[in-house]
Parts: sequence; C-alpha cells; structure tokens
Amino acid sequence: MNLIQKGLLAIMLISSSVAFGQITEDPEERRGEGKDPLKTKTPEGDPLPFSQRLRFGGGISNVSIGNPFSIGVAPVLAYQASERAIVGVGINYVYYRAKYYYQGGATEIYRANQYGGRVFGMYEIVPNIVKNLYVHGEFENTSVGYQNNTIPPQDLRRWVSAGLVGLTYSQPISRRFGVNLTALYNLSYNADPIFSSFVYGGSPWVIRVSFF
Repeated sequence: MNLIQKGLLAIMLISSSVAFGQITEDPEERRGEGKDPLKTKTPEGDPLPFSQRLRFGGGISNVSIGNPFSIGVAPVLAYQASERAIVGVGINYVYYRAKYYYQGGATEIYRANQYGGRVFGMYEIVPNIVKNLYVHGEFENTSVGYQNNTIPPQDLRRWVSAGLVGLTYSQPISRRFGVNLTALYNLSYNADPIFSSFVYGGSPWVIRVSFF
C-alpha cells in the first residue's frame, strides 16, 4: 500500500470516527414527543452553542475501478446557521492513474493528483410539504494536473472553477448527522469543457452521496 493509499484510508477512518461520535454524543432529542429534533436550540428552546451546531463528515467521490483508476475523498465542515439553513466548506482530493498502450507494445503509466476546495450553502425549501429537501449552491475550485505535448512532456497544473446549483435530499440519522443525496448542475462546464471533463467527467451534472 503506497503513501497516497494510506492517506486516503486514514482520512476515511477519521471521518467515520467523527461521524460516530456525533451520533452518540447528541443531547436529548424530542422524539418522545413525536417531534423532529431541533437543530439550533435545546429542547427547552435555548440556543445551542456554536460547537453543537457544527457538522463533520464528507464522502467518497470520483470512484473508477479498472483502467483508468481513480478515487477521491471530500471532507466537509458544515454549520447549522438556522433551522432551515446550512453553510459549509470542504476540501477535495482525487488520485488518478491510467496505463496507456502504444503501437509496438510500449506502455506508459500516468498518475495525477487533483485537489481543491469548495464553499456551499443549503436551504430547506418546503419543510411542511417535503422535509429535508434543500436547494443547494456551491463554488468549487480544483487544481488539475496534466501534461503538455512537448518532448519530453512537462507536468503542468491549471485551476478549474465551477459554480454549481441543484438539490440535496438529506436523510437524518441524528440531529447533526445525515446521509445526503445531491444532484447539481455545473453552470461553468461549457466555458471550459476540456478541463472541466478532467474533474467532472463528460457531463455537467454532478451526483454525490455524502455524510454530514
């Protein structure tokens, strides 16, 4: 197992440990009264302290098994700004590996590391009709590694920016933790389709599963 794989495993274990801690340490909820737990207040109506409004988690992204191979991790820190609004930041890392075959039997292995960050906001649209359905907007910036066509080729990097909008449905597990299914549309995809495809694949649509 190389250093990158060990790092990915460590991040996943840490994220899982933090998530479990959130589930087991939440204060008493209101489910005994048949009500959903409050997200920013105690059962008595007092505001929760800043630390108890924080959500930690993340997800696995850009998974491709075979040739090419890729896997990514995306830790997230979110804040419950109000009963209906969540804001947060995250970092993204993707490891990419491909083996190229040429005429005459020659092969070449190409490896790349993509990394960046994002800020996002979520707002619960119609809680009285569909609970836990959020309108979702975010801005993401990713540094992409690539090679030019010189001989020998040079390793270069370029930043790819994207504005994304869409919806997130969250299935709560506790007051501060849930499983989230997100569908976003990349508004910036067609402005830079070649490099956008390096990050998001061949479509402006982005589907994610995350935990926070």
